[in-house]
Amino acid sequence: MINNGIATMHTTLYLKAIFNFERSLFRADRLDVLVAFILFAAIGYAFVNGHAWMNKQQQAVHAAQTEESARLQDLKDTLVKIEAGSLKPPKSYQNPASAHAVGNQLAATYAILPPTSLALTAIGQSDLNPPYTKVSGENKEIFALNEEIENPGNLLAGNFDLAFVVVFLLPILIIALSYNLLSAEREQGTLAITMTNPVPLWVLIAGKLCFRAGFVFSMMAGMAVIGLIIAGADLTASDSMVRLAWWIGLLFTYILFWFAMAVAVNVQAKSSSHNALVLTGLWIMLLLVLPTFISIAINVAYPLPSRVAMIGAIRAAQTDAGKSSDATLARFEQEHPEMTIKPGSADDDYAASRKRVLVQLAASERVAQIMTGYDRQLAKRQRIAEILRFLSPAIVMQEALNAIAGTDNSRYRHLSRQVDAFRRTRQDFFMPKALNNVPLKLADYQDFPRFSYVEQAISETGLRLFGGWLGLMIPIALLFMFTLRRIRNYPVTA
Repeated sequence: MINNGIATMHTTLYLKAIFNFERSLFRADRLDVLVAFILFAAIGYAFVNGHAWMNKQQQAVHAAQTEESARLQDLKDTLVKIEAGSLKPPKSYQNPASAHAVGNQLAATYAILPPTSLALTAIGQSDLNPPYTKVSGENKEIFALNEEIENPGNLLAGNFDLAFVVVFLLPILIIALSYNLLSAEREQGTLAITMTNPVPLWVLIAGKLCFRAGFVFSMMAGMAVIGLIIAGADLTASDSMVRLAWWIGLLFTYILFWFAMAVAVNVQAKSSSHNALVLTGLWIMLLLVLPTFISIAINVAYPLPSRVAMIGAIRAAQTDAGKSSDATLARFEQEHPEMTIKPGSADDDYAASRKRVLVQLAASERVAQIMTGYDRQLAKRQRIAEILRFLSPAIVMQEALNAIAGTDNSRYRHLSRQVDAFRRTRQDFFMPKALNNVPLKLADYQDFPRFSYVEQAISETGLRLFGGWLGLMIPIALLFMFTLRRIRNYPVTA
């Protein structure tokens, strides 16, 4: 027991001495200044770029809200004049008293996705998905397909944000600091001299690793937190604190993974140039090659449904619904000529509006089946992607940082479900009035359904982040086990 205590005390003293020696080397070579400058430049630019992107999105949201407010006010002003008799009611598609016209287009509203406090750290999927969706009483496919949101330039080049710095640039810096962790001393002959002291090799590696990993982590985390504060991020809310804690924890884990990789390469007893080449190859494999092959595999196994074919099928369904409605109406008029509305009569406008509502309802079920098939194929792609991402720690880290920032696919799917439910609420409000020819009053405008985004439970996000953390910790554990086995036979002389 006493011997174990003495051994532990000696190990702690050795670790402290190696840690302090590494710090002295860094200061003598001015590596601390160089690393700080590189991180300061990269993080600074990432925050500038992320903040500019967030401002652009918020300006777009503000413009949409301003447009909606002005449009609704114009409708109210026009309705006041119509009710006062100073203005002749326009055609139904322009009439602010027409429930069909107002619900479908005239009073379409915007469903806004609010940014999280850490949104500027990872642009993620926000460059492919707008921060708002225009919602009307139309069927789901109208607003789901009203614009093409994919930007090929962004898909190819990515975005220089804080997540890019962490996932892509930070490993390069770690490789530069650790490729010769043992090989340099072995080539210079100083490792053999060091090992004449009663210091286990693993203690020497642990001391070097603790200082370098701790230095990089403290610089990266400190600068990131300072950048968030300068950018005006609200870090006081409990949700923000949880997200920030996850961000810092995953940052430390990702840094540890790359240092563990570097140590595993170093214990192969190869030259420093060989280590640098192998680590660079691993960086290319894990960050560039594997993600590309994973994307190809997903596309081959579950091809992305053709949007052109889907739009064609939707339009065909709408056309068939229109023809069925025309045939039904023709039979009704033939059987009940006394109830037939003559063209040009006072009720002709209402009849046309009611017909459009009936066609819309008839087409909705067919369109829903088409959209369900499209969504099911996308869900399959997402499930296989969730599994294959563990092949590359870079993908795991990128997905986790996107989830922390609230710019991941999961949050946009969460928004889509709420928008779909809100669309049905609008239809339930406007369609009965349109079918029964009930005109809207000014007071009805105050009762229009309003969208309010309900954030995902932080526990749900935390569960996904925990899975990502495990996806990093498992290879770290395997790398350290491999390193400990190789240390036993490591030659201290070249």
